[in-house]
Amino acid sequence: MLSPLTTASRPRTRAFVAAVLGLVLAIALGGTAAAADTTAGGRSVSVGSPNPASLDLFVADGFRFQDPNYNACTSTLAMDMLNMIALRRTGGPGFVWTVRLGGAARDSILEWERTHDTLAGGYGSDPHGWRNALNYYGWGSAALGAGGRVYDDQAYATFDAAIKSAVRAMIRYRKPVGIAAWAGRHAQMITGYEGLVGDPFARDAAGRFTNAFTIAAVRLSDPLSSRATVNKRITYGELKGSADLKVRFRPYLETDSPYDDPYSPGTMPARDEWYGRFVIVAPVR
Repeated sequence: MLSPLTTASRPRTRAFVAAVLGLVLAIALGGTAAAADTTAGGRSVSVGSPNPASLDLFVADGFRFQDPNYNACTSTLAMDMLNMIALRRTGGPGFVWTVRLGGAARDSILEWERTHDTLAGGYGSDPHGWRNALNYYGWGSAALGAGGRVYDDQAYATFDAAIKSAVRAMIRYRKPVGIAAWAGRHAQMITGYEGLVGDPFARDAAGRFTNAFTIAAVRLSDPLSSRATVNKRITYGELKGSADLKVRFRPYLETDSPYDDPYSPGTMPARDEWYGRFVIVAPVR
């Protein structure tokens, strides 16, 4: 969970929505999205082009805290991330969001997330609700299905793989990346990095990213005002191993998302996608 939960159930958006979206996507898009971390699309930086040593996508005018709604970490960051995309004009084709900072918008997004995520109940949302809100509010209903997404949730076996994928996504698409923080109980946002050495897009003979590059730090924001973390420089080592568990990016350990994601092919309880892995919500175009 990304906010405290109760055992209360709530309506789910299930197979009917998935079927309708499949038809809409087939008509509207006529193809599939580029795979995350493999093919650049939209506003991308092509493999082999110079990669900035430092990158900062944060825009102060697009940020607000979630307070006083302490369940709204995902919806607040969905709004903040879309605001920064709007202010930097990196949304690309079909982007419809206009900058909003009000509490009513935050709460409306959370209400929508709660009927479009994979949680059993509660007050907050999960990575699917967060991803779906980014896509729906940013690019419309055609961006919800797997073939049309601009953002997707991704789970990695290691910290290094997750953060280095986040770096590539920020370079390619100039959009913020969300992380499932506090072992899955909270949401935070990465808006940049510092001290890049090496080529993030280098591949081995099999075509896989080598990840043979380093960064010195990331730019991290937390929607809780009490954390006093807004575009704060957090070293790579701190994010990986800090004694402060509200800073350290840890594997997802929540088990309260038992439902299948109706917007993705196949059938799997959402918690099985994420449990024990490092989860990010990253742009894929």
